[in-house]
Amino acid sequence: MAARGQVGSAYWDGCNPARQAYTARFRILISAMPMEKQGARASYLDIPLSTLSNYWIGRRVPSAADLAAIHDAVRRSAPGVPDQLEHLERLRKHAAVRRNASAEPQQECSNIRAAEQISTASPTRPFQSDSSAPSSQSGTIPAAGPAHDRHSGDEEKTGETVRALITAQSAGDRRGVIGIAWSASKALTHEELCTAAADLYASGHPGLGEALLLGGRERGHEDTMRLAITLIRAGLTDQAELVLRAALPRGGRRQP
Repeated sequence: MAARGQVGSAYWDGCNPARQAYTARFRILISAMPMEKQGARASYLDIPLSTLSNYWIGRRVPSAADLAAIHDAVRRSAPGVPDQLEHLERLRKHAAVRRNASAEPQQECSNIRAAEQISTASPTRPFQSDSSAPSSQSGTIPAAGPAHDRHSGDEEKTGETVRALITAQSAGDRRGVIGIAWSASKALTHEELCTAAADLYASGHPGLGEALLLGGRERGHEDTMRLAITLIRAGLTDQAELVLRAALPRGGRRQP
């Protein structure tokens, strides 16, 4: 089912995973506005409806200045919306990079296929609509650093990732879930991935937890081991085994 005020859930065919991840987060920002119609939202943002529609499907990416203006306008319309411009801008930079079709990295396509396999193979049917909100279990995960501001920043990033995944799932936006998981696997530290995954499992979204952990399925051997160790230290041994198994080639043994 389409999200409230949504003119269409499909992405533009030319969206790569980075652009899908940005677009999914941009949709969450726009959907926070109190107006239900896209036309009313565009009018309030002082941009043409066609422009907002192109931003919504990922066909176009706004400039940094335009994104900042949209972000500020959304927050004026909905004062409770937290400041997320810095994170949006990081995603926007990756999304705005133009790539030739012939130069598209093969790994990117593999990441999409891997995440799609997770979503379709999970016995928990992770992409069914679920309106339950995530409960924070981050206290069971080792903090990324001793400073309070660092800890708060980590919680904000992991919380945003968890909320974005649940929102995309509730909207039936499977490609959005894939894009967010792929992006998060590249942007978050091992501790942040562990915290976000723990929150998803604890709040009854194991399929999303798997998608998040396996979103970077083609990570290197050292990176895989570090993530697995972090999960084990947090008591997530089954999830650590999942990550390690996913890193093995077909047949269950790593090639010499």
